Amino acid sequence: MENIIRSKYIERIRPYYESDLIKVITGVRRCGKSVILSQIIGEIQSKVDSAHIIKIDLESVEGRKINTCEKLESKISNLILDNNKYYVFIDEIQNINNFEVALASIRVSFNCSIFVTGSNSKLLSGKLQDKLTGRAKEFEVLPFTFSEYIEFKQINHLPFDYDEDFKDYLKLGGMPQRFNESNEMEVRRYLRGIFDSIIEKDVFSAHKKINKNEFKRIANYVLSESGKPFSSMSAAKALEKGIDNEKARSKSITINNYLEYLIESYLITECEPHYQKGKERLNGTKKYYPVDIGMKNSLGLNASIDETFSLEWVIYNELVSRGYEVFYEKLRDGEIDFTVVNGNKKCFVQVSYYMENESTLNREYGAFDKIRDNSPKYVFSLDKKDSSRNGITHINIIDFLTNKVDLMFS
Repeated sequence: MENIIRSKYIERIRPYYESDLIKVITGVRRCGKSVILSQIIGEIQSKVDSAHIIKIDLESVEGRKINTCEKLESKISNLILDNNKYYVFIDEIQNINNFEVALASIRVSFNCSIFVTGSNSKLLSGKLQDKLTGRAKEFEVLPFTFSEYIEFKQINHLPFDYDEDFKDYLKLGGMPQRFNESNEMEVRRYLRGIFDSIIEKDVFSAHKKINKNEFKRIANYVLSESGKPFSSMSAAKALEKGIDNEKARSKSITINNYLEYLIESYLITECEPHYQKGKERLNGTKKYYPVDIGMKNSLGLNASIDETFSLEWVIYNELVSRGYEVFYEKLRDGEIDFTVVNGNKKCFVQVSYYMENESTLNREYGAFDKIRDNSPKYVFSLDKKDSSRNGITHINIIDFLTNKVDLMFS
């Protein structure tokens, strides 16, 4: 199958092609980082001598032999033969021990522009940032949005129908290589395989002393509760019935550690609360969303698919992919699904499946009653009929995802 051009990511990275900042492309395994790297190489190859392009795939047979910073430095220094500019591409940099030392050395020793990919969300806040403060720029990649899903089908001359394909997207998500599978059963098997591989490569290999069975149990619980305000204390008591408060507090520490491991490996993302009072981002219960709804659904954690949660996931990931900051709005006795921040402006978003009666309409639009902020307010649903009222705008979800309508901020 032919790959689509991941335009939104390429356009963000392109202004830095000649920069001496290290370009760090991060995201969950198999979300398409390597394809984006190849597409960048294709653009640069049209302007420079291919001999000045160096690509090292650290997960290839040859690349796995390069497992220390010394070996990486030696490999690259042997390939740089003159003082002209080189473009260095390194796939899955976290596979190198002390990779940050190698990158710092290569950056200062040669006339080069460096691009790396990584499957760990802490690359820039951890080792890389310690050695390269202010010298690296991160670009986070997500699985296909729905518009990319449709574009992929179009470019590969596959039949598509917005409504039916959206149901498929809600069920099986947007991991790019799932389209190579022949049926739903094979897609689910493929997605379970990705999940297991990420756990092994990005969690267990990094945390050797971890209790594997306990981690898997807690990971499954977190994913089954995704989209709901999450408390590690409540989770501890739910996982071990009858546990006392002291043991629950101890268990909650383990759960918080495991949450960090899930975030590091990009299996989940964290949505923090935003409070109307003082507009502060306070420490409170957070929500967690899977990086891909299909991966979560393939694990069989729920007897049936929660359509409203799945829609929340779609909107959350779409907003994040567009570069917005996204929070959930915590009210004194309720909440709004999302506060969306664009620079110093924002808007509020409430997500519903279908609003089939006046009671549902009143509930979804009434959620904004206690917000005195004049920023734009939106209700998203699959209804095709515009039900906008009281200054609150209704948006059809598929129209939004396919760029027929957009948000306004103030």
